[in-house]
Amino acid sequence: MQYRRGAGKVFELESGGQMLDVHVTPEDGQDSANHWRVAAYDRRTLGAIAISETGATRDEALEKVGRAWIEQTATRNLTSFDWVAVTNTLRAIRAI
Repeated sequence: MQYRRGAGKVFELESGGQMLDVHVTPEDGQDSANHWRVAAYDRRTLGAIAISETGATRDEALEKVGRAWIEQTATRNLTSFDWVAVTNTLRAIRAI
């Protein structure tokens, strides 16, 4: 599922009963090097856990989110996701 939220888009992904929301939003202040923000939300619980990163491109910001997610999976009790599959899915639908 995908829909607009403000200036950005939200992509709801599901894999094996686990839900991941990915928000892709242009950053304000285009004079900076980081023009895009990608935030990923683990929706297992009522208080969704988020990891957010910025990048010069949507792809770069998503790559940073994926790396941070993997690094923090154990310490923050995050659901494991296949970030290569997440990236490929988002590329296929031209989200990044």
